[in-house]
Amino acid sequence: MEDTIRTGEMIGGRYRLVRPLGAGGFGQVWLAEDESLGVRVALKRVHFPGQATAEERRERIARAVREARHAARLRDHQNIVTVHDALEHRGSPWMVMQYVEGRSLAEEIERHGCLPAETVARIAAAVLSALGAAHRADIVHRDVKPANVMLAASGQVLLADFGIAMARTDHRLTPDSMLIGSPNYLAPERWQGADPDSAADLFALGVTLYEAVEGELPYPRRNPTAVLTEEPRPPRRAGPLQPLLRRLLEKDPALRSDADAARALLAADPDATLRSPGRTGATRTTRVITPEPVRHRAAGPASPASPGAHVAITSGRMEMAKARGSSRADLFMWIFAAAGLIAGLGGALSADRGEVLKFCLLGLGAGSVFGYFYGWAQGGLEALFGDLDSLTVSPGGLTMTGRKKDEYKFEHLSAVRLKRSGATVSLSVKPPSSDPEREVFVGRGIPAADAGRLMAALSQYAGDKYHGPAGLP
Repeated sequence: MEDTIRTGEMIGGRYRLVRPLGAGGFGQVWLAEDESLGVRVALKRVHFPGQATAEERRERIARAVREARHAARLRDHQNIVTVHDALEHRGSPWMVMQYVEGRSLAEEIERHGCLPAETVARIAAAVLSALGAAHRADIVHRDVKPANVMLAASGQVLLADFGIAMARTDHRLTPDSMLIGSPNYLAPERWQGADPDSAADLFALGVTLYEAVEGELPYPRRNPTAVLTEEPRPPRRAGPLQPLLRRLLEKDPALRSDADAARALLAADPDATLRSPGRTGATRTTRVITPEPVRHRAAGPASPASPGAHVAITSGRMEMAKARGSSRADLFMWIFAAAGLIAGLGGALSADRGEVLKFCLLGLGAGSVFGYFYGWAQGGLEALFGDLDSLTVSPGGLTMTGRKKDEYKFEHLSAVRLKRSGATVSLSVKPPSSDPEREVFVGRGIPAADAGRLMAALSQYAGDKYHGPAGLP
């Protein structure tokens, strides 16, 4: 049997145990006081089964060393729990980690049932940032789940427990046939025997985010292998997170978004963007707002980004009136200026030669002023009382109405590009032929939220033909 660890015990001659924080299959975590620095830390003790063989002890010690090594490589990342030290006490390995005052995402889900989409989006951005850093360092977490996502009281979101993480240079600690990870969060390819990779981490994150926003798993909890044959339950509360969830829960890992692509898709919705808090305080704090319990909240209306939905933007009437009025004013000013100049020359023919310049200037000035105001009146009235310019994005293509009526199927295009400057959005398309790219729609007075939903829809429906941007400038 293992020695009993008690509150108040000194570990490594420096860390005094305060109280247990939790336990898992591979160890127990304690809150401790670093008596050298006078700060609180978390200590994780690697657990040995009661009848552990020498080989099992060796494997778990190696796992602890590996977790410390991986976490140390990522210790400067603002969304990863820092490992400060590793030591041995009474024959067991211990890790000294950053103490996160707060709760895990699993506890938050247990307490509230489900979280608002805005809160889950902030969590998603932080965890995607952490996974992106790990994957760039060739480290696969292998156990992304709500219990390993920490929500600090300060608002910081951190990914914890790299205990079963694996780098490309690591030796295997378990037989090839053994599945490592939490069954309900395993990607389909892992059940089929594929090696764990970054795509499997992203699938596990998709399940985690789905559970956070919906309050339930996308597949039956008692049948985790349903991921092989069943489609995930259609989300009801995810709202703008639905495109992200679909991409993360793709059964084919080749079609699944990586961390950077998922962050870009998340940033396409302006309400879901996030800058996670840095430990240096250089960035703004990400607040995780705890809502009232919503277990029995009725499902709301379908999101515009739900499968098969249409997303439309329409120009603001006043902005369109200004734009059309200004455009018509410029056009008619030159037309009437030219007409006034000709009339002035005609009048000068019947007058003295000294009056020629006077008549020309008078005709030019009168024509310019009249044309300017006439153009403003015509363009403005047309915009105020006519059909507004609008653009609709659907799974099949693009539809423009208003002054210009047109329709384009995505299958007949080789590229779709969106540009945004302030409240003006312009859309350009390029046919598969050698024809140049051409602007087909200009929308004015478009709110940022509408522009973000449009970008998300284009990214979702046009696929690789959409050439960005993924987020708002």
